[in-house]
Amino acid sequence: MKHFISNYKKWLGYLLFALILTVALLYYRFPSGAVLDYLQATANRADPRIVLSVDRVEPRLPIGLKFGKTEVSMKDMPDGVIVRIDSLLLRPGLLSLLRGKPEYCFHCVAYKGDLIGCVYIEKDRTRGFIDTEIELRNILIGDCAYLSHLIGRHIEGTLGGTVSYTGRHNLLMDGSGEANLRLSHGRVELLQPFLTFESIDFNEMEIEMVLKKQQINLTRLELKGQQLHGTLSGVVTLKEKFAKSSLDLRGTIEPYAESFKGKGGAHDTLKLLKHLIKNGTVSFEIHGTMGEPRINFT
Repeated sequence: MKHFISNYKKWLGYLLFALILTVALLYYRFPSGAVLDYLQATANRADPRIVLSVDRVEPRLPIGLKFGKTEVSMKDMPDGVIVRIDSLLLRPGLLSLLRGKPEYCFHCVAYKGDLIGCVYIEKDRTRGFIDTEIELRNILIGDCAYLSHLIGRHIEGTLGGTVSYTGRHNLLMDGSGEANLRLSHGRVELLQPFLTFESIDFNEMEIEMVLKKQQINLTRLELKGQQLHGTLSGVVTLKEKFAKSSLDLRGTIEPYAESFKGKGGAHDTLKLLKHLIKNGTVSFEIHGTMGEPRINFT
């Protein structure tokens, strides 16, 4: 081995120099404009309604791309920004490339938090198959205006947890996946006043749900706050327009009498609660749609 290295030391040096020079030229002469044009054209072909805006893209060693401020928006919405990203680092999995099944790992900084994960995209673009797992850390969802538009009410809090999904990018509702989420120190706006509350503050909300056959099975939602303690479970049948998705949910509420002190109508509310409470809790059902839910006490 020493003899081999001695004989070919000069050529190994040339090879190493050429490799370093190639990497340096690629880094400093990176065709960011061409890459941005390609990405925007690809996004437009995938869905003509979507507009992709990226202020810059640059290479990252050893193999990767870093995107600057990025926005994905809808053409037919006045303020149609779906997501805003501060930065995105994208790297291919080297072993996955060798196997011929490319997987890309990413670290996204958005809404003062992080999204970390990997995504596999089927080579056959006509099928559009994707498989992804994402970890969310400290996402301030109140800063995401599109989320409020999607669910029809304002919600705040710090979001963390995991999400997995398998399916086709153009038929998202037909895929399958699951989510285990935790929302802390938040507030959710109610479409209609409920027990004198127009919104509910909470210390923690834990959510477990599964997506399959165009249905979200909400296996567990538990809310813990200073005003009340609540649980919810059931099925959401998805529609193309999310506000039209139908609801079949059941839950319980354990209200704290102290939270009604100083509120208008508190006396009447407490009288109603005495009538509804069984074993310390109020049971209810939610039907209708996401846009127009109907609540019935049971």
